[in-house]
Order: sequence, then structure tokens, then C-alpha cells
Amino acid sequence: MGNRFLARLAKLASFFALGVIALGAYTRLIDAGLGCPDWPGCYGHLLVPQASTATPVVAYKAWAEMLHRYFVGGLSLFIIAIVISIFSQKMLRHKANIIFALLLVLLLSYQIMLGQWTVTLKLWPVIVTQHLLGGFLILMTLWLIYLNNNEALKMRIPAGKHCCLLGFALIGLLLLGLQILLGAWTSTNYAAFSCAGFPFCHNAGGMNWNFSAAFNPFSTVGINYDGGVLPESARETIQMVHRSGALVVTVYWVLYAMFALPRLKKSFELAKTLYVILALLCVQLSLGMANIILKLPLLTAIAHNLTAVLLLLALTTYIFKLFVGRMKVGA
Repeated sequence: MGNRFLARLAKLASFFALGVIALGAYTRLIDAGLGCPDWPGCYGHLLVPQASTATPVVAYKAWAEMLHRYFVGGLSLFIIAIVISIFSQKMLRHKANIIFALLLVLLLSYQIMLGQWTVTLKLWPVIVTQHLLGGFLILMTLWLIYLNNNEALKMRIPAGKHCCLLGFALIGLLLLGLQILLGAWTSTNYAAFSCAGFPFCHNAGGMNWNFSAAFNPFSTVGINYDGGVLPESARETIQMVHRSGALVVTVYWVLYAMFALPRLKKSFELAKTLYVILALLCVQLSLGMANIILKLPLLTAIAHNLTAVLLLLALTTYIFKLFVGRMKVGA
């Protein structure tokens, strides 16, 4: 076993993590976050019971929640296998792999606690948002392990400093991260349905902005947040800020591509990844508009979540390739 095995294991774990995120999105979109009101079991059982003396069991919601938990357990086994592989083999115990392994352990530990708090704190938005972002960060770390141990990929990346491209790409990654955070906040506060008009919230007339209520991370603990509790003005504000963020990210990466592509004519690996980023941006914008116009169809909403993940992975891959190219110049 060596780099090739670890790369394959991390790639497989990444696809599994993508499935976990899809299941999480499905659970959230069918309002099944409290399908099982306890943790880690469901009404005190490992499987969903047919009935409960405490509260009525909604079977499809409970099974959605439990399937998500089962898949999280499977992903945890993948992560444990990766960490053990890195620390048990000398050839894999280099600085980058060790950092990624430790980060995986920290993220998984915190993610498990967030999963518990999501249920026990009754979908408190601050916790649920962190839980969503934690899944993205775990997948991103697994993908970096795959990239870092894929020797064939690193050999294909040409040497080149590509002045300014790496720094501007990191800014673009930060903007995408903020937009994903806004998307998570929109979802956890049930603000997706708040603006029926497009592109503006109300096609006729203005709207009342309510930033103080919309972005208050210190909301009351103990309330059941299933369905959301914010006033409509706050939800509309969240929705419109999320739409504005999508516009900012798109314009930034289009301008970046116009600047970068002429400088990447001899770097097919980098140009190819940048084209993938632009294509995913187009898909994501189309899905976002479809969600609004078609009133959030389940499949479109899940696809919108997954495309955000794929965009994150594509940007991570692009930045990794830029970094490897710069390292080759300095070697």
C-alpha cells in the first residue's frame, strides 16, 4: 500500500461524503430534521419503530433521518481507515498528509457533536449551519488527500508561477465559501420560499430590509426552529442577500477567467479545470433560478446543493494545480 492506495481510498470516501451531503439535503428539504427527536437512536431504537408512546412516528421522515445517520457512520469508518493508513505507513507520514489527517479527526469529532446538537437543540440555526458547513469541509479535506497523493495528476501539471492567479483564485474561493455559508443560512432559516419574484423579491413594489433579525447568530436557545421563526422581512432579506452573493461570485469568476485564460494557453490542465468551474457556475445559476420560478422542486433543490459542492471541489482542484505548478518552479 502507498500513495496510489490512499488516493483511491480518499476518492472513494469523497464520493461517499457527497452521498452523505445529498442525504442531508434531502432530509432537510422534506423537513425531517427532527424525524427522530433523540440521538443517536430513533425513539430509543437503532431502527425506526412503528409507533412511540411519546409522539407519533412519521415513518418517512424518521427513515430519512436515520439513513443519513447510517451513512455518516459509514463515512466515519472511511475516515478512520484513511487516518490509520497515513499514520501506520512511513511513506505516507509526510507533513501535508499528517495535517489533513489531524484535520479530518477534528472535523469528524466536531461534526458528530453538531449532529447531536442539531437534534437536541431543535434545529437551532447556528448549529445546523455549522453542521452543513462541516460536511462540506470534510469532503474538501478528503478531496485534498486524494489530490495530494495522486502522483499521476501532479506529474501532468506544468511548472509555472502564473503571476497573481493563485492569489486571486484564493479570493474567489473565499467568496464561494461565504456564498455557501449564505446558502446554509437561507436553508436553516427556511428562507428559500420568501421571495416569489425574480430577479427582485417582489416584482411590484419594494421590500422591507431587516438585517438585524436576518443575521443574528445569537437567536434564542430552546425554541423549536422546525419551519423557522423569523419574521418574513428577515427571511426576505436573507434570500436577497443570497441572490446578490450569487451574482458577486459569478461576476468575479467570469472576470477572473477573462484574465486567466489568455495566460493559460500552454497549461491545458489548468485551463480545463477553469472551464469546468465556469460550466458549474452556469448550472448553479440555472438551478437557483429554477428553484425560485418552480417553487423549490425537491430534485432541483438537491441538485442545487450538490452543484455547490462540485463547485467547491473544482475550485479546490484548480488552486491545488496552481500551487503544485508554483512548487515545481521553485524545485
